[in-house]
Amino acid sequence: MPVKKAKKVLLSFVGTNDSACLQGEGEGAILTALKNEKFDELILLFNNRAVKEFTFEDIAVMIKKTALGRKLVRKVDLVELPINDVTDHNEIYRILREVSAQLPRNKDIEYTAAISSGTPAMQVCWILLAESGDFSTEYPLRLIKVKDPKFGKTGNVEVKLDSALPQIIRMEREIKDLKNELLPAAKLNVKKGTLHIGKALIDLTPVEFCYYRYFIENRFEGIESENFGGIETPPGFAQKIFSFHEETFPGLDLLREDLRKAVKAGNGVAITTFRGNITKLNRKITAALTGDTVRSYFIISSEGKRGAKFYSIKAPVEKLRMER
Repeated sequence: MPVKKAKKVLLSFVGTNDSACLQGEGEGAILTALKNEKFDELILLFNNRAVKEFTFEDIAVMIKKTALGRKLVRKVDLVELPINDVTDHNEIYRILREVSAQLPRNKDIEYTAAISSGTPAMQVCWILLAESGDFSTEYPLRLIKVKDPKFGKTGNVEVKLDSALPQIIRMEREIKDLKNELLPAAKLNVKKGTLHIGKALIDLTPVEFCYYRYFIENRFEGIESENFGGIETPPGFAQKIFSFHEETFPGLDLLREDLRKAVKAGNGVAITTFRGNITKLNRKITAALTGDTVRSYFIISSEGKRGAKFYSIKAPVEKLRMER
């Protein structure tokens, strides 16, 4: 009696390189993988955002139509993933693990993941999923990279897990670079008293605006973070906030009367007032921005124990701009 062959299932994120099939510029990694090796089923994972004039769902639908039309595979499933940040491997891994846990596991199914499509963070997550055993300890996940035909004869090259650590380290660097590239810029206009982060206008009060300017200027001066503890801030903080307020909002003299008195007496700002303003400022930024990673870069973050907290803006300096 002939031995029954296991069903071969290919898993892949849909990436920007796969848009070639929509633009008549080639086929992309997924269709190339199907041409290089016979699979019975294809599962396409996509995050439905736009790339150029297409969405990733558009690309996935075209891959499905092409693969079935050419009889490269018998079945294609499309799975949309609710990923907010395609550079955040923590978020991607959690969602990828949840989706893969729903797949049936038995000796009659062999799963392969093509890691050439998607962001570097997505590639890292495939490697971690296979290497950690989270996919399955009994039925391991095979990983392949698709050799681009532009660089010679194409093929599906197996990723060896014993060499995966250097790949992960390199990809971690790529993720960091990609995150910085994708981050919006914060633009603070001193003359107008406005703060834009990307396309979002953050509706700050005059005092909140001055606080944000203070921490942006800290970054420009090479101060990574500053300690604010005790019952009030250092006197220098009150002096700067007063001068910023006077420069940008000269007609609001009454609103800085408390600051004027603190500066004249050589005092700082009460720490409860300082923290309250930081909390309100951060709440507005959080409401205006999408994605936890982006928010974490642009809020005024605090680290350390109560009474000895260090405050800073984490965004790269090149993403912080001040116009006068």
